[in-house]
Amino acid sequence: MKNIAYLLLLFPILFGSCEKVIDLKYKDNEVKYVIEGSITNEPGSCTVLLSKTRNFKDTNPFSGLSGAVVKIENNGTAYTLLEDSPGVYKLSTLIGIPGQTYHLTVLVEGETFKATSTMPLVVPFDDFYLKAKDFDSLKVTTYVKYKDPANVTNFYWFELFHNGRRQRNYSLMNDQFTPGQEVTTPVIFENRTDDLSRHFKKGDKLALEMHSIDPSVYLYLFSLSAAEGSDNGAAPANPLSNLTGGALGFFSAHTTEKRTLVIP
Repeated sequence: MKNIAYLLLLFPILFGSCEKVIDLKYKDNEVKYVIEGSITNEPGSCTVLLSKTRNFKDTNPFSGLSGAVVKIENNGTAYTLLEDSPGVYKLSTLIGIPGQTYHLTVLVEGETFKATSTMPLVVPFDDFYLKAKDFDSLKVTTYVKYKDPANVTNFYWFELFHNGRRQRNYSLMNDQFTPGQEVTTPVIFENRTDDLSRHFKKGDKLALEMHSIDPSVYLYLFSLSAAEGSDNGAAPANPLSNLTGGALGFFSAHTTEKRTLVIP
């Protein structure tokens, strides 16, 4: 716990704001379970994805594992998620409540994995806008505005969407230097591929989902970014997951708000 507390203090200093491609590297013969779970304060958001790491020569980006028992417990009541499609477990009736703690348990192929996450209170997403001079075909600089609450440490995760397609990069922020202040900060959309159809043009729709996340999820996303960015020739370390049992991934109980704009 002391090491985690130290890292939580260190990461905001090193990475006040970060945008990074989420794309882990593993040896082809290294197989691990991967769990990506979330519950938010919106209906229909309670979802857990279950798979295994894949060979990088595989063309299918997600090969889900069926037959698992997936439960989320809150205030002494356990809810069983239903398998919607292979490896995708959902419970549309379970809606998260800000300030409460949720416990995930996944039982699959004789293995048990657990995680805990507390949903922060809602931080209003006040504005999302674009200046005409900050747009070209490869990059668009947008701006987000929100009021950081005072007297509590806050962590933010922004997911980016271009014409409904989730972008590979994301943005993380914290309030180490802005506690209780009104924050306006840039968030950059980029086409980092050779696919010309993903270039930005007038009339395109950009969307941003603002999540208030707990410290364990913030730590995971930063360590994921650090592992992906390692260029010293050594094998990247696994991100600091909040899952127990050796699985990769994370479980997050977070609030969510979405805003959209159209490139003029």
